Amino acid sequence: MSNRILTAILIASMGSLSLHAAEEILVSSTRSSSLEQFTPTGTWERTFATTGPYAPIAIAQSPLTGEIFVTTEVTSGQQIGQLTNVILRYEANGQFDTNWDTFTVVCNAPCVTSETQSILFDASGNLWVATAYGEDLGGPIYIFEYLASELTLPHPQAQPNPITANMYRGNQMAFNPAGNLCITGFIDEDVQCFNTSTGALTKDYKTEIQSAGLGIEPGGLAFDGSGRLYLTNIFTGQVVHETKLGGPIVALATLVSSPILLNGNLVLRYGELYLTSYYNPPPTVSTPDTVFEVSTTGTVTNLISGGAPPDLGNDHLWGANWMIFYSTTL
Repeated sequence: MSNRILTAILIASMGSLSLHAAEEILVSSTRSSSLEQFTPTGTWERTFATTGPYAPIAIAQSPLTGEIFVTTEVTSGQQIGQLTNVILRYEANGQFDTNWDTFTVVCNAPCVTSETQSILFDASGNLWVATAYGEDLGGPIYIFEYLASELTLPHPQAQPNPITANMYRGNQMAFNPAGNLCITGFIDEDVQCFNTSTGALTKDYKTEIQSAGLGIEPGGLAFDGSGRLYLTNIFTGQVVHETKLGGPIVALATLVSSPILLNGNLVLRYGELYLTSYYNPPPTVSTPDTVFEVSTTGTVTNLISGGAPPDLGNDHLWGANWMIFYSTTL
């Protein structure tokens, strides 16, 4: 067994308080093509890495090696802003301007596209990668599995027989307490959950989400320990949640309004929700992108406020898109 795997097992056995002390925040700064590192209280520390010719979107950390994986979009030319099938991989502690591996998601099914957005690790260190576009291009969303054993080498290949989600547009993935893999679909106004072994659909939230009457276009996704659903509503700027299993779904807090979108992910950690806002068109110094902290009772705190050129020297965040808490000891 490798030293990195032994370290991961040791950390897992030390409990949440130790992990809390060993965590930092990473935010994908899409418009500055960088990953920015902050303390858990929101103080900028450094640029963890830059992403070269790509803009970073979703971020995930391997629980075994501590490596950081990033999905990307195009930064120039006629396809600027278009998602890619390129995933960048960084060493656990970051090496400025250096990703040690770049690999592409190759669709081993009859996909219409292999452009990706959401990525997620399970507790065993397997990586799950979802294509972003589905029925709007004539097919389903595909969710690929990369085995932990395959991730020890560069250019890994996905397992055959991906999970298929009949959705138009996929967003964040998350595991529910039963271990099922769930994915949000905005445009669909839906969340679907799947058995990772069989690929079978285990739960469809469409009726519950639409009957809430909130016009929910879900982007971010999280579950609490009881399995209750939390979502961001991309266009209304709300966080919504189930008051009990099976609903109803109600608004928890309203954070932003157009043209600011909740167009990133949602993290539920130690009873607090964390999420990014994304200003479209690009933010200014007076209209920054913000990373919010929201209590499960609806109290809103501005944890991190970004800026815009030439203000990047103060906060280094321009185009907040995705955030994670990551371990600095793996």
